Amino acid sequence: MKDMTTSASITHMTLTLPEELRTREPLEIGGVVCDPPVILAPMAAVTNPPFRLICREMGAGMVVTEMVSARSLVNEPVKQRWRLDIREDEHPVCVQLFGGDPDEMARAAALVEDVGADMVDINMGCPMKKVVQSGYGAALLKDPGKVERMVKAMTDAVDIPVTVKMRAGWEDTNACDVARAVENGGGAAVTIHGRTRQDMFEGLPDLDIIATLKETVAIPVIGNGDVRDVQSAREMLMKTSCDAVMVARGCMGYPWIFRELAAAFSGRPIPGEPDIEERRRVMFLHLDLYMETYGLRKTMLEIRKHLLWYFKGTPGERELKRRFSSFVDVSSVRGAIEAAIEACLCTDEVVTFPRGLKKHPNRRQAEKKCA
Repeated sequence: MKDMTTSASITHMTLTLPEELRTREPLEIGGVVCDPPVILAPMAAVTNPPFRLICREMGAGMVVTEMVSARSLVNEPVKQRWRLDIREDEHPVCVQLFGGDPDEMARAAALVEDVGADMVDINMGCPMKKVVQSGYGAALLKDPGKVERMVKAMTDAVDIPVTVKMRAGWEDTNACDVARAVENGGGAAVTIHGRTRQDMFEGLPDLDIIATLKETVAIPVIGNGDVRDVQSAREMLMKTSCDAVMVARGCMGYPWIFRELAAAFSGRPIPGEPDIEERRRVMFLHLDLYMETYGLRKTMLEIRKHLLWYFKGTPGERELKRRFSSFVDVSSVRGAIEAAIEACLCTDEVVTFPRGLKKHPNRRQAEKKCA
């Protein structure tokens, strides 16, 4: 069988985490244990039940849902309940809400608690224009007072932990002011993406602001931004002293990052890159979970992007695109996966599989999902 590589150097396979990181107690957030301290980030149009289940199987210590509109949940609780589809095998699981009215967010948090979520998170990081123009997402960073009122309203309404995922700031870095507001409101933890809203997804995350925030508050701090492998996770943990790392684009098309990080935290040998049989197994599983969750029509449309991410930059990506029009049932999709694998095996090229996405996926699609 043809040898294939990945887009990242394999030198991270020889890395280990320092003993103080490997031997520390599991992270607890308001009584919820996150072990290992590696969390799947909330991502619109990505972190649905099929993908969350795969990431938990791979070793993620906690998974977070796509962001859910608090207003939609409160106004149409029966119609919107499908957005709170939580499976037994994915606990601990956190539901992320977005909104701008403290009372509305509190009422939505109560609905989240009722369906069995272990935690509820407030989105204060989404930079999409459609979201921030409504005063939601990263726009909340401009008003720490409102942040404190919102967190307080939600913690008063539920018994499960309330957390916040935020950016370093709107234009300037006011993360510490916002984090203090979260803590004062009774928040159990804060996740910080080391970029401002103005940065969007460009440039490098600011690890210094994560480190400063960690020194500012007593609640757990979770670091987020460009965690793609053991090496980048180690760098974030060592430079910021954060309590956990959150993985976003680094797992898109490469959920195996979680088994690597889980091994690193436990002191076990870091597993090598998945072979072609393992890649096939996970893609078939992803397809089957999609069918079980959404049925034929939605699966035939949405599974495409996930498969493209698994094969991005390889001859298999081209073969998949050629076959999209033939997606009519599970058999046709499996056949396309097999053809894509064959395209990777039979080429004279050096096949380089990706380790997650380097750029944010289609923003228009993600923003549409925020509606």
